[in-house]
Amino acid sequence: MPKDSDKFPNPSESSDSLLNGFSSRFAEWAPALTSEQVDQLKRYLGELLRFNKKLNLISPGTSQRADTVHILDAVRAWSLVAPHIPKGQTVHDFGSGNGLPGMVAAVLSPDLVLRLVDRDQRKMEFLKHVGSMLGLKNVIFSCQSLQDLEDESVNFAISRGFASVSNSLIQSRRLFTGGGVFYMMKGEGWSRELVEVQPQIFRDWSAEMLGQYGLPESPAEYVVLQARRRS
Repeated sequence: MPKDSDKFPNPSESSDSLLNGFSSRFAEWAPALTSEQVDQLKRYLGELLRFNKKLNLISPGTSQRADTVHILDAVRAWSLVAPHIPKGQTVHDFGSGNGLPGMVAAVLSPDLVLRLVDRDQRKMEFLKHVGSMLGLKNVIFSCQSLQDLEDESVNFAISRGFASVSNSLIQSRRLFTGGGVFYMMKGEGWSRELVEVQPQIFRDWSAEMLGQYGLPESPAEYVVLQARRRS
């Protein structure tokens, strides 16, 4: 793999202000995490901030709160999902892009395989860089669109900011095995998205809210929706 300096620009500004105190904040916010996992998440966040201007990994408006609205968001959502997935299974992250939530899931669940799927070659190179830097052995990098995946090849999948509930279910319908489960991270407006799903789509899927959670200093409601492919 080429050196980082050959692929990515040097960071234009320091992220020290956000990274300082990261470990102590996460010890409070997510006490179940090990010190090694917290360190891996901190290093991941550092790379997100470092390469964001060039690769448009996260919205500029969220960069000053990226520890909560991106990293902690993925941690809390994954804590709802992980207990439902048997060890050894492969979980697809559709439209992985910046690696959220799949990279976080890989850090927190070394007994699962995370397949990060995205058609953006530059972002996939970024994800490979992060996976190598963190020493993750349970990640598969797939630079392709959903249309390129084989029929009935997915048992479990997750997504964050991928598409509306309706479009997500339509695009992925042929990919799932009978009984396969699609976990979708959603913020405000999730109930409207669910209501807007056309009734005929539910001939192929059953859907419900798996759980909800909050983030520090945010009144917003965050949820994980669970859609199960009918046999």
